[in-house]
Amino acid sequence: MSDDIIDVSPETGSQETPQAVKTLSIISIIGSSVWILLVVLGGAYLMTAGSYMLAVLPGGQEMMGLVAILLLVMILLNVLGLVGAIKMLNGKKSGFILYAISTGIWALLLLLGATEFINLISALASIGFLIAFGTQQKNLN
Repeated sequence: MSDDIIDVSPETGSQETPQAVKTLSIISIIGSSVWILLVVLGGAYLMTAGSYMLAVLPGGQEMMGLVAILLLVMILLNVLGLVGAIKMLNGKKSGFILYAISTGIWALLLLLGATEFINLISALASIGFLIAFGTQQKNLN
């Protein structure tokens, strides 16, 4: 027998973030950034063009206020998802919790407004990413 001692204790120190988590995080960062851009541009268009159309309708200004609140909520959810994805890219488990909450609410809102095919596809993709990140959660610190 050899006098060498084999250390079978778990490795201490920082753990490398798995490639699957890095790839999912980068795709999520890109997706959230695109959604933020689309919501900001679409919101700017709705606020300018919609304000002219709704000015003649009774209650039109109140409706524009509700649209503005909805747009701000959508931007906030995507920013929180973006922050969560960045944290997961760095290997933080707290990023998954933030991402799961914000993306879950985002997917629910998309499913509630699933009269358009793109909403349904986006909601299903968001749910798919939640499941994919959930399977990788054990690899996060």
